[in-house]
Amino acid sequence: MSQPPHYNTNLSKAQGMVAETIELLDLWEPGMKAAELRDRVHATGALSRQTATRINDLVTRGFAQRYLLDGGKAALWLKHLLKAGVSGVAMKQIFLIYTARHNPIFRDFVTSTYWRRASNGTRAVSAADTRDFLEKAVSDGRIQPRWAESMMARVGRYLLGTLEDFQLIDENRDGHRKVRPVTILPETVRYLAHDLHFSGLSDAEILDSPDWALFGLYPTDVTAELEKEAARGHLQAQNAGQILRIEWQHPNMESVLDAIAH
Repeated sequence: MSQPPHYNTNLSKAQGMVAETIELLDLWEPGMKAAELRDRVHATGALSRQTATRINDLVTRGFAQRYLLDGGKAALWLKHLLKAGVSGVAMKQIFLIYTARHNPIFRDFVTSTYWRRASNGTRAVSAADTRDFLEKAVSDGRIQPRWAESMMARVGRYLLGTLEDFQLIDENRDGHRKVRPVTILPETVRYLAHDLHFSGLSDAEILDSPDWALFGLYPTDVTAELEKEAARGHLQAQNAGQILRIEWQHPNMESVLDAIAH
């Protein structure tokens, strides 16, 4: 059994950075490294409301780690969608996926605490929820050594702030933030399913990917979403009992991006 990932505090350096990601995608060009992008930000006066330290964190600890790995293919794909005028809601959902992939602490908070609150009677998330989540992470060995109390409090605030960045919760109201359950868009289903497919996952592994849980989806829910995609003509799905077999219609991710954009 694999060990659970250790959590770090990288989320505090960038959080959701939705608007900033759009601005950085506009500046970024294929092949550009993080340092080159940071220099271009300074040269163009972009992110003008941010300090030099904050710009460095946004570019190197946020954008680069989420979108410039593996040759920057994620940045290339997202820039394509941005230029094509794909809706801001769809872009934000895809940003959520990459943010969660590269920040396990945020992914686990969303898939456990957030969705538990979304489905129970309270339908709100509080600072106490983040504290309970982080204390459990200490007990489970995900935070070792234990962070200082000030850092535990800060990371708790950043978890809530990132939820707010992605509009998964409302702004603070008397210490509680009302949950706004997200409904996955067809564009997001199409992007995520094909991204997982072209990364080499089997059909069964695609259904079990933790990325879907960010949208409150279990494998049966994912199957239903993929069957909707089949009805739209983007793939063929054969559901035989608990086994889903998919025939993929798009030969590469570029074809998928075109299908999303039109």
